[in-house]
Amino acid sequence: MLRRFYLLLTDQRLRAALAALRLSGRGLGDLAAAPGQAAVFFRPIRARLDRAAQAGPPRSLPALGAAADFAARLEKTFSDMALLQAPPDRAALEALACLQRACGAADGLLSPSRRARADAGLRAACAAGRRSLSSAKAAADRSPDGFTQNLKFSSIYSGLDGAFDSLERCAEALFRI
Repeated sequence: MLRRFYLLLTDQRLRAALAALRLSGRGLGDLAAAPGQAAVFFRPIRARLDRAAQAGPPRSLPALGAAADFAARLEKTFSDMALLQAPPDRAALEALACLQRACGAADGLLSPSRRARADAGLRAACAAGRRSLSSAKAAADRSPDGFTQNLKFSSIYSGLDGAFDSLERCAEALFRI
């Protein structure tokens, strides 16, 4: 606990990266209900990440970069939902719930006593979310009906899958610190 506190106190990049994950995770439900608010929601998160990029030791730069990529991918995915007028379907909602659990687990990655459990929880949540997206995408690809709708959701599923990639890269970087 002391190590985690020290790292967060002395490294603005780590604080910004963890805040991006924490705030994004908390806001996923609201964003699913109102995807058009993505730009407004992510603007302060991106600003904080940009400010933090100038400060901090080099060891935290990979975590900051992955957190910025995570926020950008989520913002684009929700913006696409709004633009395509395609609110999240059951599979996307399930993936978002898994993403929310994974973001909640990320906070424990800096604590030596909680690190292994947090990493296992995060990876399990990411795997469950990816399974949901994969099966939904496969079903959409097989279905000849509603080509336009399937294409829309295929884009959304790909965006969420990319967010899982970024989150796992951020988790790996946090785990190594």
